Amino acid sequence: MTMACPGCGTIEEVRKHRLCVECRRPIAIQQLLADDSGEIRPELHPLAEYLVTHHGSAISLERWLYKSRCAVVLRELADGTLPLTADAIMTRAHAGQSVAFLLSLLIRSGVLPDFDIQAARFEHWFQRWLPTVPHPEDRLLLRRYCTWELLPSGRSLRGRPATAVRSGSTYQKVRAALKRCAALLQQIRASGETLTTYPQRSLDGFLTGSPSQRDALAPFTRWLRRHRLSRLRVEFRSHRLEGRDYAADHRWTMARAFITRDDMDPVTRVSGLLVLFYGLHLTRIAAITRAQVDTTARPMTLTVGTEPIELPEVLAEAMVQLLDGNRSDTWLFPGRNPGRPITPGPLSRRLRQEGLLAGSARVTALMDLTRQLHPRIVSDLLGITASSAAAWARLSGGEWSDYPALRSTST
Repeated sequence: MTMACPGCGTIEEVRKHRLCVECRRPIAIQQLLADDSGEIRPELHPLAEYLVTHHGSAISLERWLYKSRCAVVLRELADGTLPLTADAIMTRAHAGQSVAFLLSLLIRSGVLPDFDIQAARFEHWFQRWLPTVPHPEDRLLLRRYCTWELLPSGRSLRGRPATAVRSGSTYQKVRAALKRCAALLQQIRASGETLTTYPQRSLDGFLTGSPSQRDALAPFTRWLRRHRLSRLRVEFRSHRLEGRDYAADHRWTMARAFITRDDMDPVTRVSGLLVLFYGLHLTRIAAITRAQVDTTARPMTLTVGTEPIELPEVLAEAMVQLLDGNRSDTWLFPGRNPGRPITPGPLSRRLRQEGLLAGSARVTALMDLTRQLHPRIVSDLLGITASSAAAWARLSGGEWSDYPALRSTST
């Protein structure tokens, strides 16, 4: 039955004598966060205020409050069953996405102090996984390798601020690498050998048909040799640059599609154009902040390196559209977790749905840029190292040996 909401007077499909979803919002939050006495504990007041004022859709909030795993954990925090600590929440919530979302929500609302969620999740996993490695010496070796080689800046993971340089995918790779290393150590012990006596031929047989295992063990064996713990060697795979044969005309076909499709979602359109025009990696794109975009400059600029990039009109217009619909005051591409940027995975899926393969398009764009511009200029504009820009220039066949002389002549 269509009736006016008794709370705000809005006319919509509501049940008789019931409030609309927007007016039910504070009631639902109160029911979720109140303890047995009907009061919200003081530590959770900032969260209640945040959910009332900052959560976008009242319908999605109501659905989340009643059906998500996070809501179950919040109920336990509210009634005191679960301590209000990151460790307790990570232990209780289990699922990675639920943990990341809930911790982001608590940090964003001011309930928990700011910290690097991905680093904390990795440390939480590592402290529980390491005891499952059977032999104490192997556990000690893996701890040393992780602390001093894989994550040399991770000795103070808990205290690191949220502006960490490592993404969730990086920690996933570290987890996988440690498991591969542990499997090798277990194989060595099962064969009755040690790191110093295990034959190279046995290691080669262990690696047969497993490229991912080779990628994980190559740096591990190099680290062992450097510390004189073993002579075993796993050669790094030679990586052929993806997309070297990616047709340039296809790249421009995709560029024309992204330029002309003004009805495309701004997130997809801007990220696609940044890949097609400048060869930016999706990890870099996802981490762009609003402060890096200067909307007052004419033309509009984006700074990802030491020098700002002047954006073409079509990209500037798409950028304005993206900023106008942006709910974050920090990130250009806000993610699903409060206060956090989008991750590269969703961006990649968006682009694939439009037919754009980001990795291949990126390679073609960088080859084109280094063919037209000196590697040093590309380095300053895109924020890549000078050696990397020079490598792209060599791959593209560009010849810039006369560039210093040309600059001295022109100045």
